[in-house]
Amino acid sequence: MTQIGTSEKDLLKEEELDNESGQNGKRRSTTSEPFGNIAPLSDILMVGNLSSNEFLPSDLILQNGEKPTLKKEKCQKSGNIPACVVIGIRNGVHDFIIKHKTVIRYLFYFGIFLGYNAYLAAAVAYTIRNEIKISWCDGLGFLIALTGIVYWSLFYYIVLKGVFGSWLHVMIVQPVNKIVRIVSFNRWGSVLIGILGLAAVLTFVVIDCWDEPRRLVSAGGIFILLFVLFICSKHPGNVRWRQVLAGLGMQFVFGILVLRWDGGRIFVECISGKVHKFLSFVNEGSTFIYDFAASGQLKILNSTMPELIGHTLRIPTTFAFTILSTVFFLGFVVQLLYHIGAMLWLVRKLGWLLQVLIGTSAAESMSAAANIFLGMSESALLIKPFINDLTKSELHAVMSGGFATIAGSVMAAYISFGVKAESVLSASVMAAPCALALSKLMYPEVEESRTTVKHLKHVNINKTGNALDSAARGAVEGVTLIGFIIANTLAVISFVALANAVLGWFGSHVGFEELTFEWLLGKAFIPVALCIGVAPSESEKIGQLIGLKVVVNEFLAYGKLQQWVADGLVSERSRRLAEYSLCGFANFSSMGILLGAMGVMAPSRRAELSQIVWRALMTGATSSFVNACVAGTLLSFDDIIMDDSSASNATATTSSMFLL
Repeated sequence: MTQIGTSEKDLLKEEELDNESGQNGKRRSTTSEPFGNIAPLSDILMVGNLSSNEFLPSDLILQNGEKPTLKKEKCQKSGNIPACVVIGIRNGVHDFIIKHKTVIRYLFYFGIFLGYNAYLAAAVAYTIRNEIKISWCDGLGFLIALTGIVYWSLFYYIVLKGVFGSWLHVMIVQPVNKIVRIVSFNRWGSVLIGILGLAAVLTFVVIDCWDEPRRLVSAGGIFILLFVLFICSKHPGNVRWRQVLAGLGMQFVFGILVLRWDGGRIFVECISGKVHKFLSFVNEGSTFIYDFAASGQLKILNSTMPELIGHTLRIPTTFAFTILSTVFFLGFVVQLLYHIGAMLWLVRKLGWLLQVLIGTSAAESMSAAANIFLGMSESALLIKPFINDLTKSELHAVMSGGFATIAGSVMAAYISFGVKAESVLSASVMAAPCALALSKLMYPEVEESRTTVKHLKHVNINKTGNALDSAARGAVEGVTLIGFIIANTLAVISFVALANAVLGWFGSHVGFEELTFEWLLGKAFIPVALCIGVAPSESEKIGQLIGLKVVVNEFLAYGKLQQWVADGLVSERSRRLAEYSLCGFANFSSMGILLGAMGVMAPSRRAELSQIVWRALMTGATSSFVNACVAGTLLSFDDIIMDDSSASNATATTSSMFLL
């Protein structure tokens, strides 16, 4: 680095150059870095501009390709000696760091590498010495698993991609891409692959269900539900069947991995528990701010009954102070990750994977994947910078994914109702690709997407201030978001209550006081209950549960389901199918929540969102029904009976994991 000129004229010239570079400077490519555009530590901690004597990000360059010079402090002649000594030492250290920055950087990385491995070795020795059992989802086992993932990633990006990337691209990637393009762009080739894939799945299903033909009813229900969505499709002539079949195929594979393989179920339980643990940290902040309204624990300090003083009273928590507090915390974290480039990198990589497998764009794919563990508002936050650029079909896919899935934070609540942990976990995983597939059937793409991986390569997230300032703004933006969620939820629930009162008033004049939305939809959903494989004698009850879930919420529906199971009114198989069909946020209350959330993130798209939301609600609900059909196809009667005999142990174990 060079020192600025000593004359006043030179100083003014250099400040003008610096200010111009701060306004018009551009980022250079970082493709050689292992993880793309993730900002270095200097970006995170020392973001500023040249005119304020602060350090700049190391990758900021001028338009002419030259790096700007950093200003060094100068000791004025009138300054005191101690100040000049301090300034001289700091300038000397600064010059040394700049001169040997490459060596220092690698020494720093090597020191971290040695220190971490020494810590890992000490942890292994401590575990062996104390004979501590290793669990791959917790403690040392989880640390070793994460270490393996990180080391493999570094090996891939630095060695395989960095050293052999060109050779692998020419010898393997290009030939494979050529074959895929030939097959994809050839109409008959695509049709042949689709027919072969469908034939393979049908063959597997027929052989697997040979001894239990009743399971084929659930398999047939998938085709009936797809046909209904195709009839209701916005653009039936533009449906890309490759996307639909690929999404359903991925759902079927996930179903086999989770329902038929213990390792897959354990893996999903582990990830779900970690996500819930991460979100549970918001309880510390919400309890500090809202006290007992968020914690649900009220300590009795004074009472006319002395024996109660000092005891803690458990009270119901408030929705706005508990669940919605997650929006503040997640907004803070997501904005921080966007600032350092980690979230954009994740969107690109995950979007590329799902774009290759299913054919959907990066933004809608990222939202669908996040919906496995996050709620609909939180997953929309992950793609907030892109919402204004989404096409109507992509908006529909994002909303459908939110309605089709549940949040990791409510999994434990469902299990506490007596819902099988296996049902909740597998439904969450299978719903993500299913929602993508059905959304492209209900609302096919007719516009050019601006959020594909190709487009996202040129996307730069606007950054103002440093990382802490960016994260704080993400949390503050949650205030407006939560306000809209509360307003829309209150209004929708109140309107449904009004509609029920009006229907009840009309029914009372003919001796039919129980006439409500739930009753009407319960009758309408009897065919759906039959499609998913419920016995005809129980179809009306399951239809009532589905109607209750759509009009009110799934909590009330699950509560009534467990009551009927305890009374022996519903068989075990119908119970399992109902658990899958009820697992999702597709109800009128959630519609208000999602409209409020996405309306704040994209105010200019509110009119479009209100037009799309009804189709998205139908798509999300149908995704849950298709989930039930897949589960009914894959679950044998013997498996259900065996699961029921061990339900108490499994439920207790999973609930304790979620509530850690």
